[in-house]
Amino acid sequence: MLTTLRSLPLSRLVAMFAAVVLCACAARLPLGENVAPPHFVVGDHWEYRITDGLRRGATTRLDVQVVAVNAGVATLHRVFVDSYGRSEQTEEIDADGGLRVGALRNDEVRRFSPPLKLLDFPIGQRGSWRQVVDTFRRDTQLKDDIRIYGEVQGRTPVTVPAGTYDAVAIYRIVQLDDDEFWRSKTTRRDSIRYAPEVKGVVREVHDAEYFELHGGPDSATIRTEYTTTELVSFTPGK
Repeated sequence: MLTTLRSLPLSRLVAMFAAVVLCACAARLPLGENVAPPHFVVGDHWEYRITDGLRRGATTRLDVQVVAVNAGVATLHRVFVDSYGRSEQTEEIDADGGLRVGALRNDEVRRFSPPLKLLDFPIGQRGSWRQVVDTFRRDTQLKDDIRIYGEVQGRTPVTVPAGTYDAVAIYRIVQLDDDEFWRSKTTRRDSIRYAPEVKGVVREVHDAEYFELHGGPDSATIRTEYTTTELVSFTPGK
Protein backbone atom coordinates (compact mmCIF):
# COMPACT_ATOMS: atom_id res chain seq x y z
CA MET A 1 0.00 0.00 0.00
CA LEU A 2 2.82 2.41 0.80
CA THR A 3 4.15 2.26 -2.74
CA THR A 4 0.97 3.88 -4.04
CA LEU A 5 1.74 7.01 -2.02
CA ARG A 6 4.73 7.88 -4.13
CA SER A 7 2.60 9.85 -6.61
CA LEU A 8 -0.99 10.02 -5.47
CA PRO A 9 -3.59 10.95 -8.10
CA LEU A 10 -5.66 13.99 -7.28
CA SER A 11 -8.70 11.77 -6.75
CA ARG A 12 -6.84 10.16 -3.85
CA LEU A 13 -5.92 13.58 -2.48
CA VAL A 14 -9.60 14.48 -2.43
CA ALA A 15 -10.46 11.35 -0.48
CA MET A 16 -7.70 11.97 2.06
CA PHE A 17 -9.46 14.95 3.58
CA ALA A 18 -13.06 14.94 2.33
CA ALA A 19 -14.43 14.11 5.77
CA VAL A 20 -12.41 16.91 7.36
CA VAL A 21 -13.71 19.42 4.82
CA LEU A 22 -17.34 18.39 5.34
CA CYS A 23 -17.09 18.77 9.11
CA ALA A 24 -15.31 22.12 8.85
CA CYS A 25 -17.73 23.59 6.31
CA ALA A 26 -20.70 22.81 8.53
CA ALA A 27 -19.39 25.26 11.14
CA ARG A 28 -18.52 28.13 8.76
CA LEU A 29 -20.52 31.00 7.26
CA PRO A 30 -21.13 31.23 3.49
CA LEU A 31 -18.49 33.18 1.63
CA GLY A 32 -20.84 35.69 0.00
CA GLU A 33 -19.21 37.68 -2.81
CA ASN A 34 -16.19 36.32 -4.63
CA VAL A 35 -12.82 37.48 -3.34
CA ALA A 36 -10.70 39.11 -6.06
CA PRO A 37 -6.92 38.61 -6.29
CA PRO A 38 -4.92 41.12 -4.25
CA HIS A 39 -3.94 44.42 -5.85
CA PHE A 40 -0.36 44.89 -4.71
CA VAL A 41 1.40 48.25 -4.66
CA VAL A 42 5.03 49.05 -3.95
CA GLY A 43 5.56 49.40 -0.22
CA ASP A 44 2.96 46.89 0.95
CA HIS A 45 4.58 45.32 4.02
CA TRP A 46 3.68 42.32 6.18
CA GLU A 47 5.38 41.05 9.33
CA TYR A 48 4.74 37.45 10.35
CA ARG A 49 5.71 35.20 13.25
CA ILE A 50 6.41 31.56 12.37
CA THR A 51 6.24 29.05 15.24
CA ASP A 52 7.90 25.67 14.66
CA GLY A 53 6.08 22.88 16.49
CA LEU A 54 8.85 20.39 15.70
CA ARG A 55 11.54 22.57 17.31
CA ARG A 56 9.90 23.15 20.70
CA GLY A 57 8.14 26.30 19.58
CA ALA A 58 11.17 28.03 18.05
CA THR A 59 10.11 31.23 16.31
CA THR A 60 11.15 32.98 13.11
CA ARG A 61 10.30 36.52 12.06
CA LEU A 62 9.31 36.90 8.43
CA ASP A 63 9.17 40.33 6.78
CA VAL A 64 7.59 40.56 3.33
CA GLN A 65 7.59 43.72 1.21
CA VAL A 66 6.46 44.51 -2.32
CA VAL A 67 9.48 46.05 -4.02
CA ALA A 68 8.21 46.27 -7.63
CA VAL A 69 5.08 45.84 -9.74
CA ASN A 70 5.54 45.44 -13.50
CA ALA A 71 2.82 44.45 -15.99
CA GLY A 72 0.70 43.15 -13.13
CA VAL A 73 3.48 40.99 -11.67
CA ALA A 74 4.47 41.88 -8.10
CA THR A 75 7.99 41.18 -6.83
CA LEU A 76 8.13 40.48 -3.10
CA HIS A 77 11.26 40.54 -0.96
CA ARG A 78 11.10 38.04 1.92
CA VAL A 79 13.47 38.18 4.91
CA PHE A 80 13.62 35.42 7.54
CA VAL A 81 15.32 36.05 10.89
CA ASP A 82 15.74 33.39 13.59
CA SER A 83 18.31 32.22 16.14
CA TYR A 84 20.50 30.91 13.31
CA GLY A 85 20.70 34.21 11.45
CA ARG A 86 19.09 35.83 8.43
CA SER A 87 18.09 34.59 4.98
CA GLU A 88 16.37 36.23 2.02
CA GLN A 89 14.15 35.11 -0.85
CA THR A 90 12.34 36.65 -3.78
CA GLU A 91 8.80 35.84 -4.92
CA GLU A 92 6.87 36.87 -8.00
CA ILE A 93 3.06 36.82 -7.96
CA ASP A 94 1.06 37.43 -11.12
CA ALA A 95 -2.12 39.50 -11.49
CA ASP A 96 -4.27 36.41 -10.86
CA GLY A 97 -2.52 35.62 -7.57
CA GLY A 98 -0.44 32.76 -9.01
CA LEU A 99 3.09 32.06 -7.75
CA ARG A 100 5.48 32.49 -10.71
CA VAL A 101 8.71 32.46 -8.70
CA GLY A 102 9.19 31.23 -5.15
CA ALA A 103 10.29 28.43 -2.82
CA LEU A 104 8.24 25.39 -1.81
CA ARG A 105 10.94 23.04 -0.54
CA ASN A 106 14.51 23.23 0.74
CA ASP A 107 14.44 27.04 0.38
CA GLU A 108 15.07 26.55 -3.36
CA VAL A 109 13.64 29.51 -5.30
CA ARG A 110 12.28 28.31 -8.65
CA ARG A 111 10.18 29.51 -11.55
CA PHE A 112 6.86 27.73 -12.09
CA SER A 113 5.10 27.52 -15.45
CA PRO A 114 2.18 27.72 -15.28
CA PRO A 115 2.16 29.65 -11.99
CA LEU A 116 1.13 27.66 -8.91
CA LYS A 117 -2.42 28.24 -7.73
CA LEU A 118 -1.74 28.08 -4.01
CA LEU A 119 -4.89 30.19 -3.76
CA ASP A 120 -7.37 30.06 -6.63
CA PHE A 121 -8.61 33.59 -7.32
CA PRO A 122 -11.26 34.80 -7.51
CA ILE A 123 -12.04 32.82 -4.36
CA GLY A 124 -15.71 31.89 -4.55
CA GLN A 125 -18.38 29.37 -3.80
CA ARG A 126 -17.30 26.96 -6.53
CA GLY A 127 -15.72 24.95 -3.74
CA SER A 128 -12.50 23.37 -4.89
CA TRP A 129 -9.65 23.52 -7.36
CA ARG A 130 -7.01 21.10 -8.59
CA GLN A 131 -3.72 21.65 -10.35
CA VAL A 132 -0.78 19.56 -11.55
CA VAL A 133 2.32 21.51 -12.58
CA ASP A 134 5.18 19.73 -14.34
CA THR A 135 8.65 20.47 -12.98
CA PHE A 136 12.27 19.56 -13.68
CA ARG A 137 14.38 18.69 -10.66
CA ARG A 138 17.94 19.95 -10.56
CA ASP A 139 18.98 17.35 -7.98
CA THR A 140 17.91 14.32 -10.02
CA GLN A 141 17.84 15.88 -13.51
CA LEU A 142 14.44 14.23 -13.97
CA LYS A 143 10.92 15.42 -14.72
CA ASP A 144 8.48 15.48 -11.82
CA ASP A 145 5.36 17.37 -10.77
CA ILE A 146 3.72 19.34 -7.97
CA ARG A 147 0.09 18.52 -7.14
CA ILE A 148 -2.33 20.90 -5.45
CA TYR A 149 -5.86 20.38 -4.22
CA GLY A 150 -7.72 23.15 -2.39
CA GLU A 151 -11.14 23.54 -0.81
CA VAL A 152 -12.88 26.82 0.13
CA GLN A 153 -14.71 26.35 3.43
CA GLY A 154 -16.44 29.72 3.88
CA ARG A 155 -15.84 32.61 6.25
CA THR A 156 -14.72 32.40 9.87
CA PRO A 157 -13.39 34.92 12.42
CA VAL A 158 -9.74 34.54 13.37
CA THR A 159 -7.61 36.40 15.92
CA VAL A 160 -3.86 36.80 15.38
CA PRO A 161 -1.30 39.25 16.82
CA ALA A 162 -2.29 41.83 14.17
CA GLY A 163 -5.96 41.76 15.22
CA THR A 164 -9.25 39.99 14.51
CA TYR A 165 -10.35 39.38 10.91
CA ASP A 166 -13.37 37.99 9.10
CA ALA A 167 -11.26 35.57 7.10
CA VAL A 168 -11.81 33.10 4.28
CA ALA A 169 -11.09 29.57 5.48
CA ILE A 170 -9.28 27.31 3.00
CA TYR A 171 -7.97 23.75 3.31
CA ARG A 172 -5.24 22.68 0.91
CA ILE A 173 -3.04 19.70 0.16
CA VAL A 174 0.27 20.16 -1.67
CA GLN A 175 2.34 17.21 -2.88
CA LEU A 176 5.92 18.28 -3.50
CA ASP A 177 8.25 17.03 -6.24
CA ASP A 178 10.76 15.44 -3.87
CA ASP A 179 10.16 11.68 -3.97
CA GLU A 180 13.05 9.20 -4.21
CA PHE A 181 13.28 5.46 -4.81
CA TRP A 182 13.06 4.91 -1.04
CA ARG A 183 10.42 7.50 -0.05
CA SER A 184 7.15 9.07 -1.18
CA LYS A 185 6.53 12.64 -2.14
CA THR A 186 6.12 15.00 0.80
CA THR A 187 2.42 15.61 1.41
CA ARG A 188 1.71 18.94 3.11
CA ARG A 189 -1.69 19.73 4.58
CA ASP A 190 -2.38 23.45 4.97
CA SER A 191 -5.06 25.21 7.01
CA ILE A 192 -5.32 28.81 5.74
CA ARG A 193 -7.10 31.99 6.81
CA TYR A 194 -7.04 34.69 4.13
CA ALA A 195 -8.13 38.30 4.80
CA PRO A 196 -8.76 40.51 1.74
CA GLU A 197 -8.24 43.71 3.75
CA VAL A 198 -4.57 42.87 4.29
CA LYS A 199 -4.11 41.39 0.79
CA GLY A 200 -2.87 38.14 2.23
CA VAL A 201 -2.91 35.26 4.66
CA VAL A 202 -3.31 36.10 8.35
CA ARG A 203 -2.85 32.56 9.65
CA GLU A 204 -1.48 29.43 7.99
CA VAL A 205 -0.67 26.02 9.48
CA HIS A 206 1.52 23.54 7.57
CA ASP A 207 1.64 19.85 8.55
CA ALA A 208 3.91 17.79 6.27
CA GLU A 209 5.15 14.21 6.11
CA TYR A 210 6.46 11.51 3.80
CA PHE A 211 6.44 7.70 3.88
CA GLU A 212 9.31 5.27 3.59
CA LEU A 213 8.71 2.86 0.72
CA HIS A 214 10.99 -0.09 1.44
CA GLY A 215 8.23 -1.99 3.26
CA GLY A 216 8.58 -4.26 6.25
CA PRO A 217 7.94 -3.63 9.94
CA ASP A 218 10.51 -0.83 10.14
CA SER A 219 8.83 1.40 7.54
CA ALA A 220 8.00 4.77 9.04
CA THR A 221 6.09 7.97 8.46
CA ILE A 222 8.48 10.91 8.77
CA ARG A 223 7.01 14.23 9.82
CA THR A 224 8.96 17.08 8.23
CA GLU A 225 7.05 20.25 9.15
CA TYR A 226 4.53 21.53 11.65
CA THR A 227 4.55 25.32 11.56
CA THR A 228 2.05 28.07 12.35
CA THR A 229 2.47 31.42 10.60
CA GLU A 230 0.54 34.41 12.01
CA LEU A 231 0.32 38.03 10.89
CA VAL A 232 1.87 40.50 13.33
CA SER A 233 1.33 43.68 11.31
CA PHE A 234 0.37 44.95 7.87
CA THR A 235 1.28 48.36 6.44
CA PRO A 236 -0.19 49.26 3.04
CA GLY A 237 2.00 50.86 0.42
CA LYS A 238 1.26 54.19 -1.23
